[in-house]
Order: sequence, then structure tokens, then C-alpha cells
Amino acid sequence: MRRLFFVLFLTGCGFLSKSAPPKLYSLDRVAGTAVAATGLPIGIDNVELPPGVDRRELVVRQPDNRLEVRANEQWSAPFRDLVLHTLAFDLAARLPVGMVIVPGEPRPATARAVSVSFEELAAHADRTVVLDARWIVQNVAHHDRIVVNVPSLDAAAIAAGVSQALGGLADRMAAP
Repeated sequence: MRRLFFVLFLTGCGFLSKSAPPKLYSLDRVAGTAVAATGLPIGIDNVELPPGVDRRELVVRQPDNRLEVRANEQWSAPFRDLVLHTLAFDLAARLPVGMVIVPGEPRPATARAVSVSFEELAAHADRTVVLDARWIVQNVAHHDRIVVNVPSLDAAAIAAGVSQALGGLADRMAAP
């Protein structure tokens, strides 16, 4: 009888220790204004994210230099891949067809390369999403800082805020 109780106890502990699967979030394209442009097509070659936020879990920066890492709220793919994909397609929606080489498309040798380095791309405890990026195209450096207010720090609001910030960066990249 004690053995049966012990087996049932261990089995019950195993069921209790299982955690719920994480909730997955993605980024959405944000509509922007189409811009007339000519010249060689461009493609985003590289996206560099800050090490603290380049992870699957959603992150909220706290005022005391801490990161709140939400293990049960995760991006649907590596964050860097989501950022690259969303930014490229936001940019493609703003420029004429054929002007942006999106991920997965073959890149012509004549395409201009864009590198984007994010100093910041995260939600903050003050209910903002901050994007601070430097980007280079044809050896010309640019710097943009975009702050998006979000209604709350729930994961869906954070994902929407990051999407809006990336759409804002695409607007600035597409501007003549």
C-alpha cells in the first residue's frame, strides 16, 4: 500500500510540475505611405539587436537596469528574424515593386545593402516601446529614435508597439 501511495505521489508531482505552454506572439506589418523612388533595389543585409532583447522571450526594461524576461510569453520565431522580416516587408510596402529585396528572394549583384543596428528595441516600464537604430545604406549613416506609447505592458500591446515602431523606421528609410 505504501508503494502504491508513493507511485501515485510521484505521478501527481509530475503532472503538477508541468507548466503551461508559452503564449506566442508575432509582429505585424504596419501600413505606410507609398513613396516614389528610383534607382537600384535595396535589401536589408544585417539586423543587429541588443544582446539582452535578442531572445525568444518578451522583455520589458525596468527603470533600475533590470530586464523583466517573460518566459511564458515568447516571440513566434527568433526575435531577430521577426524584426528583419517585418522591417523588410514594411519597407517593400512603401517603395515601388521591385525596389526592395525581401528575405528569401535572390539578391542581384547590383542591389544596395542596408545594415541596421538597434541600440534599443524594447518595451519599457513606462508603457513605451523604444526603437533606437542606426542604419547604413551606400556608406551613408542614419540614426532614428522612435518612441511608441502603448496602452499597457501586456504582450499583445508590446507586439503592436514594436510593429508600429518598425513601421515608423520603414517610413523614415523610405523617405526621399
